[in-house]
Amino acid sequence: MPLPRTRATGTSPNTIQALIDSRHVRHFADNGFSLIELMLVLLILAILLSIAIPTFLGATRSANGRVAQANSNTALLASQSVFYTSGLQFQPTASMITALSASEVNLKFQSAGSANHTQISVYVAPDQNGIILAAQSNSKKDCWYTIMNGRPEPATAGTPYRTLPAAELSTGTFFGEAKLPPNGVPRTCQSSAVLAASAGSVAYQRGRFPSL
Repeated sequence: MPLPRTRATGTSPNTIQALIDSRHVRHFADNGFSLIELMLVLLILAILLSIAIPTFLGATRSANGRVAQANSNTALLASQSVFYTSGLQFQPTASMITALSASEVNLKFQSAGSANHTQISVYVAPDQNGIILAAQSNSKKDCWYTIMNGRPEPATAGTPYRTLPAAELSTGTFFGEAKLPPNGVPRTCQSSAVLAASAGSVAYQRGRFPSL
């Protein structure tokens, strides 16, 4: 009985050509991105950066402002302690700086202007009924003011109370913010030279720091 015939094995020319073509296609695809694809990637990156950078800078500015505010509040609490232990009045500026420096060693109290959030500029009114504190944030150089009046303060010429709005001369605690000017030149952040309120750049309010 004859054995069954087996079909010859092999690969047809069409199959071989298809494999070659497929390899060429894969090789071409592995060569890299086309110019259009690269341009699209760069465009997407540019859009993402344009969104991310302002957000990052805004967050940094806010964080620095919060630190300056926190230090100002710490200085205010220390000032209130001196006020109540000194017969409901503040000590003269030099004595006040000494007292505050002894109670808050992590902050630098001075009559000169503040150049960063660890420096607190101090001014005591001539009648010792009011105190003004100023602290500057590190990055954007915004200036934060804190005013505490044990009694109403007169707008005496030659004092920073002359430039304060009338509302901030009454009894109470007031807070102010002076933003970095559009020209980018930092303001002098000094308690004895507190800035008058002006639309869009300086503001004061009772109870908490304003948000410009």
